[in-house]
Amino acid sequence: MKNKLIAVAILSISAIVSSTTSAVAAENSEYKASVEAWKATNKAANDSYKASVESFKAEKLNYSTAKKAINEKFKTDAAASKAKTKAAVEAATTAEAKKAAKASGKAEIDSLIAARNSAIVALAKPTAKPVKPTKTEKPVKPAAN
Repeated sequence: MKNKLIAVAILSISAIVSSTTSAVAAENSEYKASVEAWKATNKAANDSYKASVESFKAEKLNYSTAKKAINEKFKTDAAASKAKTKAAVEAATTAEAKKAAKASGKAEIDSLIAARNSAIVALAKPTAKPVKPTKTEKPVKPAAN
C-alpha cells in the first residue's frame, strides 16, 4: 500500500511538472516568435528609411545641379548681353541712340532674369527630408512561474 501511495504521488508530481514545463516552453516559443517579428519590423522600417534617404540625396543633388546649370547659363548670357550693349552704346553717335541702346540692353537683361527665374521655379524641388523611424518596444519576456 505504501508503494502504491508513493507511486501515485510520483505520478502526480511528474504530471504537474510536465504540464508546467510544456506551458513554459509554449510561452518561450511565443516570446521568441514575437521577438523575431519585432526584429523584422524594425529592420524593414530601417531599410525603408535608408532607401528614402538615398532617394532624397539623389533628388537634392539633381536639383542643385540643374539650378547651378541655369545660373551658369544666365551668367554667360548676361555677360554677352552686357558686352553687346556696351558695344552698341560706344558705336552710337547721338545721345538718343545711346539711350535706346541702353534701354534695349536693360530689356534684354530683364528678359534673361525672368527666364532664369521661371526655369528655377519649374525645377522639381526635392521632397521633404525623410524622418527616422522610431523603434518599437521590444516584447516583454514572460515571467517564469
